[in-house]
Amino acid sequence: MKKNRVYTVNSLLARIGGNYKIDFFEINVEESDAAGFASAAQAYYNTKTDEHILRICKSSEIPRYIVFHEFTHILDTEMYAKQDSWKYMALSGYTEYHAAQVELMIMLGADSIQTQDFSFTVDVEIGNSTVRNYLNSRHQLVVNMMNRTDFPRDIEALKTTVGVLYNYFGVRSICKMYAKDYTEEVDNTIIIQKLSKVLFEEINSFMVGWFNEAQVELSFVSYMKIMWPMLQSYFGKE
Repeated sequence: MKKNRVYTVNSLLARIGGNYKIDFFEINVEESDAAGFASAAQAYYNTKTDEHILRICKSSEIPRYIVFHEFTHILDTEMYAKQDSWKYMALSGYTEYHAAQVELMIMLGADSIQTQDFSFTVDVEIGNSTVRNYLNSRHQLVVNMMNRTDFPRDIEALKTTVGVLYNYFGVRSICKMYAKDYTEEVDNTIIIQKLSKVLFEEINSFMVGWFNEAQVELSFVSYMKIMWPMLQSYFGKE
């Protein structure tokens, strides 16, 4: 694998284009514990003002792969959902998938999608974790979040959980394409229970590889197939 190029936050945002600003925040521990998830960086987009906001936790050192993950959200929004609120919502699944693809490629030291094969047991940038362990931990996070008694606790928790599922699909897609010794080792029972077997199998088979524009737009449909029934279920609890 080639060594990563070094970019500053501002130079990367300039390459992506569009209107943007950087905001700094502190992680709310109580909210993170309640959600079962915390993020050290977040990308938001205002469809009315056409402004991107990159939020960065000021008390944490943000790894390069997380920053590139968030840059990918900004780029995807510029390409596929510019000033369109419906597309911005429907893009949520694909952009989490794509950002996770980029994230793992950065961890592996790649500087393009034309990368060399790697071993499923090679170490990545998180401690002494292997790619296999990292992939399986992403899946386990989805299971843990869906297995909570209060799932979906609120709309934001629902969107975050489904986003983590697409993160898993993104990491898995890189492993399927480039890991020479990849094997699938996860139990999808909980996810199938929450989504339905038919819907899970549709998305599970579709979210593979690098997407072209037509595939990105098709992903809008599958993502909304997940969200609408679960939103209706959530509102039914009100």
